[in-house]
Amino acid sequence: MIGRLLPALLLAFGLGVAAQAETVGTTPDPAALRAEMARIHAGKVDDKAMLRIDADIAALHSGMGVTLPGAGAGHDAETAKPATEKAPATWKWLDGMAASQERAGQTESKAAAVTQVAAADPVPAAAPATDRSFVGQETCTACHQQESMNWAHTVHAKVFNLNPQNDRQAQNCEACHGPGSAHVEDPSDLTKIIAFSKKSKTPLPEQNGQCLTCHEGGQRIFWHQSIHDSNQVGCSDCHNPMTNFGSRGLTAKESINETCLQCHKAQHAEFSRRSHMPLLEGKLSCTDCHNPHGSNTAPLLKADSVNEVCYTCHAEKRGPFLFEHAPVRESCLNCHSPHGSNFEALLTAPRPVLCQQCHSQSSHPGALLTAGNMAGGAMPDPRLLATSCSTCHTNVHGSNSPSGSRFER
Repeated sequence: MIGRLLPALLLAFGLGVAAQAETVGTTPDPAALRAEMARIHAGKVDDKAMLRIDADIAALHSGMGVTLPGAGAGHDAETAKPATEKAPATWKWLDGMAASQERAGQTESKAAAVTQVAAADPVPAAAPATDRSFVGQETCTACHQQESMNWAHTVHAKVFNLNPQNDRQAQNCEACHGPGSAHVEDPSDLTKIIAFSKKSKTPLPEQNGQCLTCHEGGQRIFWHQSIHDSNQVGCSDCHNPMTNFGSRGLTAKESINETCLQCHKAQHAEFSRRSHMPLLEGKLSCTDCHNPHGSNTAPLLKADSVNEVCYTCHAEKRGPFLFEHAPVRESCLNCHSPHGSNFEALLTAPRPVLCQQCHSQSSHPGALLTAGNMAGGAMPDPRLLATSCSTCHTNVHGSNSPSGSRFER
């Protein structure tokens, strides 16, 4: 296998070294090439393998006037060790790719890395972030005066200016946007700065990573792989740290509810129904029931179950009861629509239809009820008068009374 791959590997490395040599005006480094080939063999290098490597490298560079020291001679254990001198950028890039793949547990990571080098430019086009330096808040303010004025009234500005917790926060603007020297040199290149706008060229994970350096843990302990994270929702989609739009949380809209409803249109329609949670009236917030930053439940609930969330306000329904109603014990959503309904008390269906979904053949007959059976009809039916089944069975959530087996008064 190694014998078949070796010509292709040497060709890839030779092209990369030759290209870099033409750029800097120097000859390729055969010692670094030999050391890299030894590393790719993952320690399985003996004298015969090194002889084959040296012979192939010599043949590849025969037209370049490169003489390989020790080519064709025997090698000891020290020959297989990586070279101590500085390797070209090609090898550094390959080292990073191979190390990342090895951490992922890929058995053929090094061969895959070499294949990528052969198919693409061996030197990354983007400048490394280490080449950038901090320029200071005054430099940022010189161009972004309006943004600086808006930001000065936020909680971030107060913390960063008055009480920074670490050296990163003391950088003010660059604490979030990263070192700005490259951006100052070329402001038109949006890849030179970490931006959080809609036209940002910064990858979303990197944007969110900037926020999570300070805001990780706590309510955001379940953020990774949450429904919002999986659907590529960025922190800047819900928050605007540059100005005070909302009363709290630096939300992108004036309130938490408006921020959530800009995406959740179906829930917005449900809150407009006849019977609904008092969210549009400002008496309730989406975050009273949900944790938008992640939860161990599918709908991002702030508790372990739907019932636990409901019990935070409806504590009288918690129990324990001597006589429990099975669907109530299982989930409040069996009977109620949490955001809004066109039936009273947020019910999913009108009574007695809701009750007869389970009790159609027990106690009372499950007869068809029409408009004529209503109070003003030709044949009024007691089940359609007042509150229907609940006229008699008032304790539908559970009972401790002697007649509790039927949930009566």
